Amino acid sequence: MQTRTSRLISIRKLVAWDIKLHGVRFILIEFGLGAPAMLIFGFWLMTINFSFLIGLYIFLIGINYFVLLSYAVSIARKNSVQSDIVEELPNQKQYVRRYGSQQFLLLVPLAVLVVASYQELKR
Repeated sequence: MQTRTSRLISIRKLVAWDIKLHGVRFILIEFGLGAPAMLIFGFWLMTINFSFLIGLYIFLIGINYFVLLSYAVSIARKNSVQSDIVEELPNQKQYVRRYGSQQFLLLVPLAVLVVASYQELKR
């Protein structure tokens, strides 16, 4: 029987799979431009009275992307994509599907930050 934590995606492995599938340059550009852009755009929207909640939502999603960016930088510096996902490589299709279906967490404000913090404390 699987434990609850084993059912939840590993944020680090999610980023490693993204790098494996799309390349380190693409992922670093996506997260490196996307995270600050979301923070700036979200902050700007929060200053407009009628758009405060939308701006707050986008701002908090931007924080999720900064967590992803920090993992991407760490993985790229250590060149550890293969070692991060080595046990999952034999069943690549299954894990790509699993991680793809659980990427909805990126759209939940602060979820990536909370899950990644919990996973790092458990490591």
